Amino acid sequence: MTMQKGTEGTGGLTVWIRIISALLGIPLLVFVLTTGGKALTIALTVVALIALAEFYGVFKAKEIFPFQAIGLLSSAAINVVAGIYGQKVFGLTVTIIIACTVACFITMIIQNRARIDDLGITLVGIVYIPVIMSLLQLIYNRDQGNILVWLVFVIAWLGDTFAYFIGISLGRHKLCPSISPKKSVEGAVGGLLGSVAGSMAFGYFAWKLYGMDLGMVNLAVIGLIGGISAQLGDLTASIIKRYAGVKDFGSIMPGHGGILDRFDSVLFTIPIVYIGMGTHLLF
Repeated sequence: MTMQKGTEGTGGLTVWIRIISALLGIPLLVFVLTTGGKALTIALTVVALIALAEFYGVFKAKEIFPFQAIGLLSSAAINVVAGIYGQKVFGLTVTIIIACTVACFITMIIQNRARIDDLGITLVGIVYIPVIMSLLQLIYNRDQGNILVWLVFVIAWLGDTFAYFIGISLGRHKLCPSISPKKSVEGAVGGLLGSVAGSMAFGYFAWKLYGMDLGMVNLAVIGLIGGISAQLGDLTASIIKRYAGVKDFGSIMPGHGGILDRFDSVLFTIPIVYIGMGTHLLF
């Protein structure tokens, strides 16, 4: 979630709550990404389930009730299959989505009620969260992926951090006032600088520690594209929350909201790193 708040200060206590909450999650993230294997599969499955439940939950205010049980079961299946079958997951993922769709239609037939909006949100949620999140396992399982997977979080979260602090310090011009009134152009630019700087710093340490020459120009490019994508992910989450009339997707993380609030920018950064690795354009 892009952490910029524009020109309005959020209060020192709120800032510290956000920082402490984020720091408490770092050891768990380090453990999962250094361990990999089943630990990574379990963690991503749990995170995707919580995030998807949060996503489905906000639509109740609009009297849209996704097929939650079917969606959550499909979410778990997608991430477990990705952990087991790796790069062969795409065909199986399509099969799971088709099975999910058929199960929803069967439910509608049994209920004798067309729930098209419910079906749409069910399927959008599956693609938006577990399908994209499963790509993290595919990144991890590629050559040197256990190192490159960190780049996803560096680009997204360092961009968030720069956007937040530059936004509250220098923000003067509104970015998308109808979607997220507190975001500023200055914060957005600061976020992009943070993503690019973080990506290049990552490349430097990857070269020093592991002898990986990723190319600074290439890293600057992926930092820029990934930073733009991360901010689009944040704005996507904002427009969904504004439509649903909620401030956050959840409250599981003090100062940050729900799991999806914390991972909205990460979700849109994952495909950028994955595509960069898959095409060998950047790695």
